[in-house]
Amino acid sequence: MGYEVDLLSSASGGGALCVRWGLPGNYKVLVYDGGTAESGERLVAHIESSYLSSRVDYVVSSHPDSEHTAGLAVVLRRLQVGALWMHRPWTRSAALRDKLRSAFRLEELAGRGNIPVHEPFKGARIGPFVVLSPNEQHYVDGLLPGFGQSPRRAAASGPADPGAFFLKMKEWAGGPWRFEALPNDAVTSAKNDASAVLYASFAGNGVLLTGTAGIGALSAAAHYAERLGIHLPSSLRFLQVPNHGHPGNVSTEVLDRIVGVRVAKEERCYTKTAFVSVSRDAPQGAERVVADALARRGALTFATRGASLYHGHGMPARRWRTARPARNTDTA
Repeated sequence: MGYEVDLLSSASGGGALCVRWGLPGNYKVLVYDGGTAESGERLVAHIESSYLSSRVDYVVSSHPDSEHTAGLAVVLRRLQVGALWMHRPWTRSAALRDKLRSAFRLEELAGRGNIPVHEPFKGARIGPFVVLSPNEQHYVDGLLPGFGQSPRRAAASGPADPGAFFLKMKEWAGGPWRFEALPNDAVTSAKNDASAVLYASFAGNGVLLTGTAGIGALSAAAHYAERLGIHLPSSLRFLQVPNHGHPGNVSTEVLDRIVGVRVAKEERCYTKTAFVSVSRDAPQGAERVVADALARRGALTFATRGASLYHGHGMPARRWRTARPARNTDTA
């Protein structure tokens, strides 16, 4: 069974991602985050023109940030939707309804369209995808209380001054092959760590969608995958890089468990594809640290930066411009 992944760029970097799989005459479509309203319009146009369809089987909101949910509202209004998968934190804390108005709007639109709404907690099945994280109890007890609060930076996660941290990222990008400048204990926001992490295998080709998950959420996802007997490093073929390629969302240990261990430079062989959503005008540098780390594990990273990206296997050919790597593989 073939599959394809499209990542459409957004001015804010909060891109819209969709996956199509199946056989001619029986394709299914999943939308995972919709970016801004503008990228949502582009997403609808893409599904109608490239997929020749007006139906989306599954709409998934990874987490309730407006730059990821606004485009989904466009999808719910304009296309036929089979089911909406999203967390509903306001049912557990009424005070969050107004703070997360853009996300709550999705539930309202689903109600008006008689679209069933489900919550994507660990173990749930969304078509061929399984939700690897978050665990519902941890979401309620450990993450919801921190919604709207800034994470406490761990001592070893980087300089307290964000500007100094970014300069270090630029300095570390493109460093020696064996050098890995990733923090081991960086802390992301509770809202980001609440991202629904999804995995599916299409004829042995693994697809991992991560939203804005951080080290804790990705570690939990890797642990659950291992419990299910899924060996991510050997099965993974496509990775959505979390949170626009921010180095604080991944660590060496997490990448070892998800993508695989580092190999010697002379043994490198790229068998995996990674997409990262980055705004056109975002400063160069930070996402390259993550791209470098992925390259050491056989994954070639592509960044949107105003362009749309396509990855597919066993699907009808398309005339799409080749994406440019986020790192120079010839000199790495």
